[in-house]
Amino acid sequence: MPHLALLGDASLANGRYTAPEPDTATQVQQQLPDWTVTLLAAGGATMAEIPAQLQRFPAGVDLAVLSVGGNDALEHVGLLQQPSKSSSDTLDALHRMVQEFSEKYDKVVPVLSRLAGRVLLCTIYEAPLVGENTASRARVVLTLLNDYILRTAARGGMDVLDLRSICSSKDDFVMQIEPSAKGAAKIAQAVARAATGQGGRRLSVIIG
Repeated sequence: MPHLALLGDASLANGRYTAPEPDTATQVQQQLPDWTVTLLAAGGATMAEIPAQLQRFPAGVDLAVLSVGGNDALEHVGLLQQPSKSSSDTLDALHRMVQEFSEKYDKVVPVLSRLAGRVLLCTIYEAPLVGENTASRARVVLTLLNDYILRTAARGGMDVLDLRSICSSKDDFVMQIEPSAKGAAKIAQAVARAATGQGGRRLSVIIG
């Protein structure tokens, strides 16, 4: 029986937000009845929590899905709201944010690649945040982190699940940033399609 593991944050562990309807992990299991689905992800998780999730990683996993970074981004949205002496100060702060994220991401992904037969990396969706300019400012931060996720996937020859395209409607979310039952259904369907090799359109990146 194939085995799938879900790691990361509430994009995959969202039962408290979708109840009484099924969450992402439950719907993945429903769509892949012949698979074992292990949920390691936890709501509110940042990159700092992923090593602890890896410590509980089961043996014999065929596909690991990693969806993390949204909570890391939220910690830095304020960078674009703080006064600065020059634009270079803001850019330097954003660069430090990406460096901090990338150092943690670079430690996790190789370990995951060794533990699982295949790894599926998820981009961070762009939730419809409330507040003047809040969503647009968050998108700047998310773009930087998503760029790094895509670069990591390209270097490692990994597949990417673009949650920005999957969860693109306001009703895909509740409480501004959490997947609704509808959003969970979309994510679960995409994961199931990726697991069974029915991923749809593919993007080839020529790197050499």
